[in-house]
Amino acid sequence: MLKEIVSTLAAVCTAMTAGDTFGQDLNAMNAAFNARLNGQMQATTNNIVQSNMNNPYVRQMYLQYQQQGGRLDFPSYCFRYAETGGFTPEGTARAIQSQQMIHQRDQANMNAYLQYSAQLQRDTNDYRNAVQDKWARQRGENLSAQATYVSGSDGSSYQLPTNATPGQIFQDRASGNYFGMDIHGQYWMSNGQGWWQPLTYRQ
Repeated sequence: MLKEIVSTLAAVCTAMTAGDTFGQDLNAMNAAFNARLNGQMQATTNNIVQSNMNNPYVRQMYLQYQQQGGRLDFPSYCFRYAETGGFTPEGTARAIQSQQMIHQRDQANMNAYLQYSAQLQRDTNDYRNAVQDKWARQRGENLSAQATYVSGSDGSSYQLPTNATPGQIFQDRASGNYFGMDIHGQYWMSNGQGWWQPLTYRQ
């Protein structure tokens, strides 16, 4: 089986390097690879079951199983026989443990998918709300000709005119601070003691 898997991978790599990789339908190639791999695994399982069906000892065990009221058909019994190592206690314990591990892995994958989906929904809603809030704020700024600017030093915010003239200086009576806009449209703030600091427009 390993040779067949390697040959399949080699065929995929050859197809990707031989022609236009971007023109290839990679989803179809992946589906074909998975189908071939599943077919190989099913063929292996069928061979094991058929081998057990041709085994006189297994056939005799199956007759005893039927006499004890067993309801599995012969192919299913042969599959369980292989799965449990001949219905030995150790083999049965391994089969049960394997099934539990598969179930736990499937459950973990499902939980991870549900968590991812829920987080994606939250992120989508948060992004949509942020965009709508931004649009609403910008509409309000356009109507009022005021916008919020934030000080990088202490995080304080100020409502300043968006239509100020570069070089114009004005004072905020509430804080006593002076504000001015440079020729690049950058707002600066001074406390009147000779130092100026830039303000950031809040998006």
